[in-house]
Amino acid sequence: MKKVNIALAQLSCEVGEVENNLTRLDNVVDEYGHSHDLIVFPETFITGFLSPEVCRTLAEPLNGPIVKHLERQARKANTSIVVGLYELEGENLYNTTVLVGPTGLLLTYRKTHLWAGESSAVKAGNYYRSCSWQGTKIGLLICYDIEFPETARAVASMGTELLVLTDGNWDGPVHRLAIKARAQENQMFVVMANLVGQQGGTAFCGESVVVDPYGRVIAEAGREEEVLSASINMSLVHESRQHYHYLNERRVLFNEPPKEIGKGIREIIIQ
Repeated sequence: MKKVNIALAQLSCEVGEVENNLTRLDNVVDEYGHSHDLIVFPETFITGFLSPEVCRTLAEPLNGPIVKHLERQARKANTSIVVGLYELEGENLYNTTVLVGPTGLLLTYRKTHLWAGESSAVKAGNYYRSCSWQGTKIGLLICYDIEFPETARAVASMGTELLVLTDGNWDGPVHRLAIKARAQENQMFVVMANLVGQQGGTAFCGESVVVDPYGRVIAEAGREEEVLSASINMSLVHESRQHYHYLNERRVLFNEPPKEIGKGIREIIIQ
């Protein structure tokens, strides 16, 4: 299996300033895109965290201008982009992360575990998904999701080898510990891009990280803005599962098996 070059864009964003945040994203994609297979931005990076009233005015459907912009940038730089935004579907709003590649929108995920007060602005998602991406199975989670072992296990059960977390976290040790555990107990790579800077009364802590299938940190950022670059060898996933394979040997199973919902895309619905 090949090596994958990943850039984690640990940046601050301006609340409600979509154009400014997209410009920051574009600058990173222009600089890192042609040398990296995947560029990951934080949770809700496009808008920042919004009040319920503002959220409805800036959220867009996934066929709207923001995703179209991301598709153009991915195609231009021949790379893939993971970033968080607010999604509008009918009357419902979601905290969503998208994976966009040179061919277009590849995977979407709606945050299933909402942090305190977040439900006043958005609804919780009800599915986990993975897809085939450049010969690798990739899945998405968002922030608080990583604190629940079942979330990563659900994504891993669909064959995921690389789990990508968009984060908006201010308590660094909690997520750093959880990410290492999720990687080791599912024998897959986990990468996380976190926000930095201040939004209202919250100071985001950064500490973005890349963790291998043994739970070892192989690249990590500090608490300031930076783009963290790492090359991961996907053969470690296979290697880590040679002598024991937690997913195959577990005896607690999900009620519903994964289903194919599109070419290379698998899904588990939350009952």
